[in-house]
Amino acid sequence: MEDYRKFISQLSLPYLGTPLELIPSIFDTLTEKFYLKRNSSQKFIDLGSGNGRIIIFSAVNYGVKSVGIEIDENLIEEAKETIKSLKREKKIHRKLFKLIEIRNEDLFTQDLQEYDFIYIYSLPSMQKSLNHVFKTTKPEAIIISFKYELKGFDSYLQYEDCLEIKHENKVWKVDFYKKI
Repeated sequence: MEDYRKFISQLSLPYLGTPLELIPSIFDTLTEKFYLKRNSSQKFIDLGSGNGRIIIFSAVNYGVKSVGIEIDENLIEEAKETIKSLKREKKIHRKLFKLIEIRNEDLFTQDLQEYDFIYIYSLPSMQKSLNHVFKTTKPEAIIISFKYELKGFDSYLQYEDCLEIKHENKVWKVDFYKKI
């Protein structure tokens, strides 16, 4: 049954990666407007972390505990290979890699009480299944939604800001919410 659930999840939730060039602007906004602090005890989670680019960036550049939840084992292996490659280059302090954790789990079953920042690149079709996830989010946590606005969560998510980033003749939208 577990393998079937993973198979169905991968069919309905294809991997859509956030372009690497946009990630610094997202984190600049988190720092400037939402009090992300470098080398703090804050915690960051990426729901559907794919190849790990967001959590690797978060840990390496901001020094915060960064957790990725991913159901596709191939993408987890890709993330692990990226981390190994970065370690071999020895340009990044090894202690920062200890801040990265990738879990092979279902994003829909997560309890987010301990996280200050929650990143998600969710298709509108999957959002109806996110109620439990956002209800478990601690008050004041910041939810970052890449590309698609989160709709139907007004009773416990407050819209805070929108970032529009021009890249390769396209405007990418990032919405920020606060758990109320």
